[in-house]
Amino acid sequence: MRSDEEIVARIAQIVRDGLDWLGTEQLELISRLPYGRAKPFLREEASAENWRPRPRDRESVLNEMLEYMPFAWDKAKNCRGISASRSMSHYAVWVWLLGDDLGDFHGYEFYGKDNLVKICRQYGWDPSQWDDGIRVNDETELAP
Repeated sequence: MRSDEEIVARIAQIVRDGLDWLGTEQLELISRLPYGRAKPFLREEASAENWRPRPRDRESVLNEMLEYMPFAWDKAKNCRGISASRSMSHYAVWVWLLGDDLGDFHGYEFYGKDNLVKICRQYGWDPSQWDDGIRVNDETELAP
């Protein structure tokens, strides 16, 4: 799994590259750091007593990814652009934390459906339980 130093460097890269316009990736990464490393990114009133870093071991991250998958597919199937984009940001971080390279999730078509299929196949999950097989880039394409 990624070290604290790698996570801090990744946060700097994300900020520098300007791809995380909603801040989802930064927040996801910060939440994995121990308080001392997260403190520069937190509000002044944040305290060590209240800080609970999220787990970043492989099993925990994979469980989180799988639990989130129905939500991500729902947003993609219903052409929910911002929510689907946030889903891809979460998965970009999770895949990176695992040390895997599945490509860039920032420029995606079909609300990320093909990326979700790629993620499912990488980790041994059957995408057919969520995938409706429809590929559109605009919800108006779904209208009868």
